[in-house]
Amino acid sequence: MAKIDRGHLHDMWELMPFEIQAALKEAVDILITDARRGGSAVIRRCPRCGEHDTVDCHEIAGIADPTVGLCVACGYVWCLECDTHLITTVTCGHWRICANCSERKDESGCCDTVPWECAHIKLWIERTNPRA
Repeated sequence: MAKIDRGHLHDMWELMPFEIQAALKEAVDILITDARRGGSAVIRRCPRCGEHDTVDCHEIAGIADPTVGLCVACGYVWCLECDTHLITTVTCGHWRICANCSERKDESGCCDTVPWECAHIKLWIERTNPRA
């Protein structure tokens, strides 16, 4: 497992609300302990650093969202549905796109298009998260 620089994590998370910062820091501590015992479940490689030390946040108190990914190695927080870096909140902006979308939705409020293939979300990502 990569060595964690807690000061670096603090810098990355300083724009998040205090409650979310605390939840993420606690999650990292728990995940490090679990990983030492061999109990950490990897979701996929971190899109930022490529490490395997990643989890979704569905069991993290204060977040409880399986669509939020956390890299234990570098502290990167991102949306697992559209790959957007979550900087100031753990609620991805693509949910606002979905809520205001006029596409046909099922009884749960979801359409048949997965977020990473949705033209509306792709356009939003292109406008708000330009890639060099």
